[in-house]
Amino acid sequence: MLLQLQDYIQKRQVVSLAELATHFHTSPAVIEPILRQLIRKGRLQKVTPSRCGGCHQCGSHTLELYEWRTNHAIHSNDQSAQ
Repeated sequence: MLLQLQDYIQKRQVVSLAELATHFHTSPAVIEPILRQLIRKGRLQKVTPSRCGGCHQCGSHTLELYEWRTNHAIHSNDQSAQ
């Protein structure tokens, strides 16, 4: 499941926990440890979305977003590649 999850996130770049749970037909509690592992490895980062109007109708899983990190990009101010 790790590879499938990784592939899904990489293709979409930004996904919510709710989207992942729906796509993989499982609960967020099953997916969260895998996401934490990908964050520790530097492949994924948790994104803090801006808050909406505050109606509280969205579940917390729909607002919990994760973004795939592209580790191979060299930034113009990165001196370590030289």
